[in-house]
Amino acid sequence: MMAPSALLEKSRMRYLLLTLTLSSTATACGGSAPQAPPFKAVVETKSIMDNVMERQADIVWGAAGQIITADGVQDLRPKTEEEWANVKAAAINLTETGNLLMVAPRAQDDDRWMKNVQLMMAQGEKMIAAVDRKDSQAMFDVGSDLYDTCTNCHMHYMPDIKELYK
Repeated sequence: MMAPSALLEKSRMRYLLLTLTLSSTATACGGSAPQAPPFKAVVETKSIMDNVMERQADIVWGAAGQIITADGVQDLRPKTEEEWANVKAAAINLTETGNLLMVAPRAQDDDRWMKNVQLMMAQGEKMIAAVDRKDSQAMFDVGSDLYDTCTNCHMHYMPDIKELYK
């Protein structure tokens, strides 16, 4: 049987050996975290909003609720699997576009802008889940919250738009 001091020394040696092994392995594998790939913004934020966000949001918003006319009630929910797939694709595109809005040079600041984008993305995730469940009422409710988030962001970052809401 080994003396307690010998056991302690043996444990220290094993720890040192393990530390050296891990350290040399990390150094051999590059030693530092990989750098993010370069990001190149090709279009301005407004173009992303007009050509991606708004188009995808219109598809999502147009797939829930009802229109009441003199001829009756028109249900807007998708009717075929293909229509459901198109709405899901729009919800995914809308949600993932938030990532494009959080990188320089599009990110306006690290506070309100980021919070708004993250809230929009969280609502987008809820929309994807509602589409997966084919829950038109949840889509309508989430769509309303999404609209409010977009409008609140526009009111802060697009001061001229306030005139439209008076």
